[in-house]
Amino acid sequence: MKTRLSLPILAMAVALPWSAHAYFTQGDAGQEVFSFVNTFDSPRNAALEKSAGASPSEDPSIVQINPSAIILKDGSNHVVSAHWQTGDLADNQGSISYTSHFGKYIFQVSYNWLDYGTIDGYDEDGKATDIEYEPFSQLATATIAFPMKHIRFGATLKFATDKLAEEDGDRTALGAAFDWGVSWQASSKRVGFAVMARDFGMLLRDYVDDGEDDYYPMSQTFAIAGYFRPKALPRLTLFANSDFPRYQEAFLALGGEYALGSSFSVRLGFERSWLDLYRDVLELTASEDRPDETNNAHMLSAGLGYTTNLFSLDYSFSYLAEGLGQEHRLGLRLNF
Repeated sequence: MKTRLSLPILAMAVALPWSAHAYFTQGDAGQEVFSFVNTFDSPRNAALEKSAGASPSEDPSIVQINPSAIILKDGSNHVVSAHWQTGDLADNQGSISYTSHFGKYIFQVSYNWLDYGTIDGYDEDGKATDIEYEPFSQLATATIAFPMKHIRFGATLKFATDKLAEEDGDRTALGAAFDWGVSWQASSKRVGFAVMARDFGMLLRDYVDDGEDDYYPMSQTFAIAGYFRPKALPRLTLFANSDFPRYQEAFLALGGEYALGSSFSVRLGFERSWLDLYRDVLELTASEDRPDETNNAHMLSAGLGYTTNLFSLDYSFSYLAEGLGQEHRLGLRLNF
């Protein structure tokens, strides 16, 4: 009965992005704030380019993609997780989380930080001001998920802060957002589907203390995802995810994870905007009528994972779009 009642909810969630097509065509590119809240990916999520939102996962940071996908390892009541990254876009970035359950409900809290390092200041003419800035961003989350036999529900509350500078009149900006996810998994566990909505929120306080606040919104992203395990290759899981942000081009993420024995996993992910994929097709067919690229060119990632009953260790490497550099991530998860 519960599954039957959940199906209409799932159908409505799937239809929502298409029924609100005008929502995505307002020409407001670049209007969103606090985009850093989407960068706190675990090594597994990063290696798969966030394509694994439909598949139930013991990786606590899966809630950053889909709050309903979190599960606990059999025999575990508590999970403590931490991951850290460094690269050309972050001097020091990481997350810590705690996951447990209350009855049938799974809950999680996390703290995430992003330290950009020291940045030299320049004036409007491009001359050094001898002023150094140390911007710092933070994100706290609280998640609750309710798993059933085939359908899973989940929701996350987010609270974020962002400090850019400490000159006169500047202050730390504050924001809050809400995520939700609905997942379905077949009895065979070989196929699944999910619908998510992320970062529906806005600034609560802006960056300048001028007596007025500009309540800019966050990314306000809908997403759909699926996974499939081929019967001929049961150790392989294929993932696909499409994000529909309000203020950016929609993009497609693809990933694959292969289990080497019972402990090791190899992962690979790819991401590209739908507009660029369409442009690629026209280019291959020698069409002269090609749209401009979105400047969100392909991103490639790969990673390794090692899992035991007590702990998991993960690593990922990402090659960023448009020559923005590279990222390395390392994660550790303890089950008890």
